[in-house]
Amino acid sequence: MGVDPSPSTTTGTTSRKPLPIQIPNSNSRRSTTTSTIGSLRPGHSLFFTVIYLAPGDYHRFHSPTAWVVEKRRHFVGELFSVSPWMAKRLENLFVLNERVALLGRWKHGFFGMVPVGATNVGSIKVNFDQALRTNLRGRLPPPGTYIEAVYSEASPILNGQPFTPAQEMGGFCLGSTIVLVFEAPDEFEFSGNVKEGGKVKVGEGLGDVPKVKEE
Repeated sequence: MGVDPSPSTTTGTTSRKPLPIQIPNSNSRRSTTTSTIGSLRPGHSLFFTVIYLAPGDYHRFHSPTAWVVEKRRHFVGELFSVSPWMAKRLENLFVLNERVALLGRWKHGFFGMVPVGATNVGSIKVNFDQALRTNLRGRLPPPGTYIEAVYSEASPILNGQPFTPAQEMGGFCLGSTIVLVFEAPDEFEFSGNVKEGGKVKVGEGLGDVPKVKEE
């Protein structure tokens, strides 16, 4: 996996275990129904990492790998601080806050990238989605409600918006957080600097699947 979206970030918890990630049902444009991500391929697990962008960090986010974004789901929500201090004390912080879930696939299966809004950072820009409007204050909708857009017209062959590693995807008005959730072979390993409290700079890899040495 390629380029991290910020010059200096604090990475959160990483996991090699299958995770009970809940995503909204895709049958309608607006929905409050949730369902679990579909079955993983044999020998695969879900992995995740939380990447915190401090106010002084780079505020744009780039594609961490080659993948296809098939849809986005915009969840209007709160704008609590996403600082590491707050993240450790407020349960489900990244579910409470406004966020844009970019969902698709890469060579190993499911891939999701979720820019999360924060205090004074309600505006999330996605370069290829001009219809997206975030940070529209007012009465919050019921929890779990989202507005969905599909990107099949971007590439009918790939059924979504393709990205190459390091390609710019969007940005925040200030620092915030990116959550990555993705399927990969059980052998996938995060890079040594991708750990709680670690720093990752633009151009540094986040992890990869070790190559099998031939006998």
